[in-house]
Amino acid sequence: MPELPEVETIRLQLSQLISGLKIKDIQIFQRKSFTGDEKLLIGANISGLRRFAKMLVMDTDKGLLLAVHLKMTGQLIYKKFKLQNSNNKKENLPNKYTRVIINFTDGSGLFFNDVRRFGWMRVVKKRDFEEIINKLGPDPTRINSGDFYKILKLSKKPIKLLLMDQEKLGGVGNIYVCEALFEAGLNPKIPANQLTEEASERLLVRLKKSLRKGIKWGGASDNNYLDAYGEQGEMQEHFLVYGREGEKCLNNCGSMVKKIRMGGRGTYFCSKCQK
Repeated sequence: MPELPEVETIRLQLSQLISGLKIKDIQIFQRKSFTGDEKLLIGANISGLRRFAKMLVMDTDKGLLLAVHLKMTGQLIYKKFKLQNSNNKKENLPNKYTRVIINFTDGSGLFFNDVRRFGWMRVVKKRDFEEIINKLGPDPTRINSGDFYKILKLSKKPIKLLLMDQEKLGGVGNIYVCEALFEAGLNPKIPANQLTEEASERLLVRLKKSLRKGIKWGGASDNNYLDAYGEQGEMQEHFLVYGREGEKCLNNCGSMVKKIRMGGRGTYFCSKCQK
């Protein structure tokens, strides 16, 4: 699932690509993937893009928002024009997984692809949007150490599961939790409220570092993720523990990376470094 760094990468790219463009029409091939009256957005100009946790929001000059959640396998790919004799992946668009196309008046388009069809686009009025984001926890890139520690002290959940709870912390997923816990030297099974204030602060520093690293490398494409240009990210080439089951710990501790299941997700860690 695209996490905070992947969605932020797309936001940064689309801010440069579609800000100021006018929507000509919206083609919907899978009604489940689009909620609301698409006709309300025809003629609207994209005035900016924002991210809330793992959700991307396009602002328009009509007082309407287009919220997008990629869920497990969603993609948002921008296509300017058709290139002749090109092998670029974008030239295969639309494909059988294209659920929605937003066409702009300059001839370009934004393709929403989704293999598993869990993702969605939703037309939302600004005044109604607060109800959606109020359910999300604070952004981990902006939270301070004091507020972070308070969240931890209120929960007996294993620290890994708490960090992935979107109502407690918005935007963090399996990849970057595993990476941050490894760097902080914390076992993913430790109850959140048992962490000391010092350990909590160390974890937050490492979590922010892992998220910044993910953004720097354009996100992780270990699954279906592609950026707005239709290209893979490079974060998967820099994983410390995620996906490295049975490989040597990069701390040279002599141990191997292990994998267990927590909350139905694969959890990677070093039992020697993360006691």
